[in-house]
Amino acid sequence: MKKGVEGQVGIRRATLESNTGTGIALNITRTRVTVLVFNLTIISLLLSMIVARGGTTGEQHVIAHLTSYAALFVGFCLTLLGIFWLLFSQNLDAQGLSLPWPFTLGSITTFLALSQTVTAFMHEYLVEFESVVAAMRPIGADQTQGLARLDVLKLDALGHTPLFILLVMGGAIWFLITYMAPLSTVIRSPVRGGRRWVFAAYYFAIQVPLYWVYASAWRLQYVSADQPTDMLSLFGLQFVQPLLWFR
Repeated sequence: MKKGVEGQVGIRRATLESNTGTGIALNITRTRVTVLVFNLTIISLLLSMIVARGGTTGEQHVIAHLTSYAALFVGFCLTLLGIFWLLFSQNLDAQGLSLPWPFTLGSITTFLALSQTVTAFMHEYLVEFESVVAAMRPIGADQTQGLARLDVLKLDALGHTPLFILLVMGGAIWFLITYMAPLSTVIRSPVRGGRRWVFAAYYFAIQVPLYWVYASAWRLQYVSADQPTDMLSLFGLQFVQPLLWFR
């Protein structure tokens, strides 16, 4: 009887050591949940700023910010999905370790949600810059045109180089969060072997329909209705989205 009890204790200890070796510490999961909650705050702030912004209203306002609205909506959904995966990964035992599979899916979703926030922010920055340039274009009498041209020249001299630098910074962050961070998550994941293809399938199952939505939103926002558009090319450019920021 004593040997049987000792055997069961040994099995439980071995199982616990095995779970400790493959599980993820609770503080790591909490960090990602905190990041997602912070991302929700940024999304809410950006959305309230877009809605409260003056100028066009109704349909014109929606079209002018369509890509940003799409990015914020998708970012909101992915943030909630990431929180779900991370909470679902919690092992309901005394150790409270996170299970590798749902934790890795939650980590990938976390970076994809952050990527949508970067997309929305950069699009709003570009829309605001374009509206400022359009408002300062020379119109009216010759003297007024001269003053307006001077203002535009000042804006160009002060704006083009910083704008380029900011776009490069935003593009670098976008590539880092969209591609490098999920790849690093999969490489560092406790999940080993050929089963990692599931993470790649999950990643593209989110990105492919998402980029098609972005391509459609971009066409409605920036391409006139009577102008022919190659949707496949526009869809492919979404995988290198920062190139569209330099259009």
